[in-house]
Amino acid sequence: MSQITDKIDQFRQRPWVRNLSRHFGIPKFHRFEVVFMRVLFAYLLFQTMPLDAPFSNNGLNLAEKIVPGQWLTKVVGDKDLNTALRPLPPINELLPSSEVKIPYDSQPRPDGLAKFFDLTFFNDDGFVKALRWIVIPCLVLYACGRGLPVVLPILCFVSIGSRTLYNSQGYIYHGFHMVSLVLLAQTIVVLWALFKNPREAMGFRKPSENKNGRTWWDVLIRYSQLMIIASYMIPGVIKQFKSGGEWFLNSHYIGVQVVKTHRQNFYNDLDADWAPDKLPKLANFMLEHRNWTRLLLGCGVGLQCIALLGLYNRLTNLIFGVMFILFHWLNDLMFGLYFYHVEKMDWIFLVNLPFWAWWLWRRARKRPVPLSTPEEARLAAA
Repeated sequence: MSQITDKIDQFRQRPWVRNLSRHFGIPKFHRFEVVFMRVLFAYLLFQTMPLDAPFSNNGLNLAEKIVPGQWLTKVVGDKDLNTALRPLPPINELLPSSEVKIPYDSQPRPDGLAKFFDLTFFNDDGFVKALRWIVIPCLVLYACGRGLPVVLPILCFVSIGSRTLYNSQGYIYHGFHMVSLVLLAQTIVVLWALFKNPREAMGFRKPSENKNGRTWWDVLIRYSQLMIIASYMIPGVIKQFKSGGEWFLNSHYIGVQVVKTHRQNFYNDLDADWAPDKLPKLANFMLEHRNWTRLLLGCGVGLQCIALLGLYNRLTNLIFGVMFILFHWLNDLMFGLYFYHVEKMDWIFLVNLPFWAWWLWRRARKRPVPLSTPEEARLAAA
């Protein structure tokens, strides 16, 4: 046994192993990064919470009070403008509007927590009205970085519980899974921080650094990134096991599923946006050009399978974040499948624009000022 332990220690001491450990380990985030991520994620959480009216259409209502005339409604409905904004989400997905309440008062096909608890209270009008007085203060505290050991478990329960009720109707929608997973990971980290140092975890004291110079905020952000990467990588790998290795061979049949989903959405509400004549153009292309379809979809699944490489360093965070966003954009374009909340998670935790803006600013400041004449260069050298 001691020989095995010695070999493991020797392996871990090899330069390339230590280098990989250093890169894939927990990075150190600047305070401004943590603040930006916290505020943006709080905003995203507000958009995903089932608070119903008036918060579910609050963005448009607020705009109409400021500038009457339904101008924003026209802008939001302008498809050309929304297309030009890509790869950013559409305008209506950027407004401060929450989700409507869960529209089901039963759970005929219990899923997850619904197998043990009755979650239909998320459909109760009284509970929904009270929920806003719980969720909104929690979001404000989260954005401020205060009281997270209390705030995060509440937000995590609301997110998981409400979406579990939605998924207990006989079908599964996974557009909110990544948000709930990140909330769950952050909840575990903050409870661990509470156990180690309650005052730091509650935000009453500046977080202390460990021997590697990391704080529990660095751990919280890193575990959020891990959940995002896992949300991509696990489905990509499982596809191959579930299909017995035949996923790529039969991938062109996804075109049939796109047609079925499109028609089902139309007949559910008779929404003109899902009319049969507006079927995604590439649905038939997938069935008629099988090899091209296998190649296109194979690139997407291949990206999922190597998603772990996105955690190597900040540059790979950026590269994979952008590729994930483009991946969703192409899915929206080709199949009409959109996951805007997932894209926002990529923008916040992987692309991390505030850091790169700061990095470019620092690079610009360190760049030497060019000398205009040889005489000025000679004097500077002297």
